[in-house]
Parts: sequence; C-alpha cells; structure tokens
Amino acid sequence: MRALITGGAGFIGSHLSEALIERGDDVVCVERPGAKRGWVEGLPVAWHPIGIEDGDALTGLLEGVDVVFHLAALTEARTPDDFYEVNTLGTAHVIEAIERVGRPAPRFLLLSSIAAVGPCRNGDCLDPGTVPFPLSHYGNSKLLAEAVVHAHRDTLPATIIRFPSVYGPRERAVLKFFRLVKRGAALTVGSWDREVSMIYVKDAVQGLIAAATSERAAGRTYLIAHPEVVTWRAFAEETAGALEKKPLLVSVPALAARGVARGAECLARARKRAAILNRDRLREMTAARWVCDPSRAISEIGFAPRYPLERGIPRTADWYRRMSWL
Repeated sequence: MRALITGGAGFIGSHLSEALIERGDDVVCVERPGAKRGWVEGLPVAWHPIGIEDGDALTGLLEGVDVVFHLAALTEARTPDDFYEVNTLGTAHVIEAIERVGRPAPRFLLLSSIAAVGPCRNGDCLDPGTVPFPLSHYGNSKLLAEAVVHAHRDTLPATIIRFPSVYGPRERAVLKFFRLVKRGAALTVGSWDREVSMIYVKDAVQGLIAAATSERAAGRTYLIAHPEVVTWRAFAEETAGALEKKPLLVSVPALAARGVARGAECLARARKRAAILNRDRLREMTAARWVCDPSRAISEIGFAPRYPLERGIPRTADWYRRMSWL
C-alpha cells in the first residue's frame, strides 16, 4: 500500500508513518513549508514540505497513492479564522487535489475530533449518530471539515475518524500535566471527577490503519477511543503512580478560570500568538462528560484497543524520562 500523510511528521503522524513502514507500506509525508523532518528523520519516507494549499504539487504526489491520511490541522490558533482556514478549507484543498487525479480515487481518511460533536448530553455516550453541538471554533472547524467530506461522498471513498484526547510518547500537551505531578501538584478546572475517553497513540494508529484497510469503512464515521471511562482523578492517580509521587490535587473554580482565560487571550493577541488557555478551551474543559462509544469501530473494522491507562501512562512516563523531558 502507498500512503500519503498530511502532517506526517507530527505526534500522531510520525507514529503512523512508523507503523506503516513496519507493515512494508510506502509513505509519502506532506508537511507545511519549512517544516523539519523531526520524528520521521531517518525513516524511509518521501518528504515533501509543500503544505496543503499547493493543489498542483499535491496532485502530482497523489499518483499511485492508495490511501490519504489527512492529519494536518491546527489545535491552537491566533484567531478563529485560522482554524477555518487550515482545518476546513485545508480539507477542501486536499479533496480537490484528489479529485484532479481521476479514477479510481484513493481512500481518504479525515482525522477529526470529538470536539466536532461536543460533550455528552443527558448522560449518553458520544457515538457516530450523536447530533453535533461543538463548543469551540476548533470543534466547529472540524465539523465543517466533515461536511466537506460528506459533500463529496458520491465520488470519494472517505472515512471520518473522531478521536478524543490522544496521549503517548512525543505528545507535549500531556507532558505539562506530567511535569506538574512530578513537582508535587496537579491542576484542573472544575471537578476532578469529570468523565472522559482517552486513547494511547499506538491504539490510535491501529484504528487509523484498520479503517484504511477495511472496505466496509468507506462512507462511515467512527469514534476511535479506548472503551474504559476515565476520570481526571484516575488520570492523575495513574500519572502519580508512574512517577512515584503523591501530588496535591488542586481544582480551580470555573469562574476564576474564565478571568484567567480572558487575560491569556489579551496577552496572546498582543504577542500575536495562540492562547493556550482561552474561553473556548475552558468551555470544553469544564464539560462534565466526554465519553465515546467505540463499538462500531470494534465490530466493523477490527479496532482492537490494547492500552488502558494502567498500561499507557507508564509507557508514556518512561519515554519522557528517556528523552529527559521530565
């Protein structure tokens, strides 16, 4: 199989590149202009830092490609417009490039997010049929990217994959939490007993490949997550155990956090940077339940998650130590 990965040098993309190479597949890695090879340095990938806006160049790379994994996206942005420019219009650019190649079109996998659906309501789990109600511009940009895919359903064999939070080696957002725990404290906004789904990166990659290689997946939407229901308290406890610490669990009231978020947004605008904490992110963080039902993926495409927290967290901590990130 010949696979093209947009965002192939990133956290998930680099793990996917490695897994495909181990299978004996050919990998074409597309990254933004000027990007460094990073985690795919030394791997036998065809490297093209051309971005996803250059339709002609992208079309030339698609000859002979069997599957396109569209992972390139913004999770943080300076302005809301940036989310739509990259996540929504970027998806349209890639699909337009595919359609210029002609028939048969390669399989297309869009890496979306449960942020496109929004949190659970009425105690239900999120599933492929959940009515979307995103809380953030990021989530809405992903939902509109999914709409772009649906608009081409008659000509493009596409699959939409919605992930919850993905953690594991090379991931830097969770690293901040690990560092806090190592220093003896863990911080959250709202309740520590909020329920979420999570997925270790190796399980995430297995789900992507399962969808790409299943004929049944064409035209379908899947939630790829470990089936265990996790609380942030349990996540903190597993992290503390892996780091041999007993941290103080600190909860910041949502009202106080909103004031901090407003200040962070103003500071980020002045510096022309993305605000790591903003009011959109805060609305998502304080929702009581983000729990996925991955049963469709398990039954239809052979998604087989093998890394619950008790297995994934220690592996992540060990890797952070080896890399001197902790």
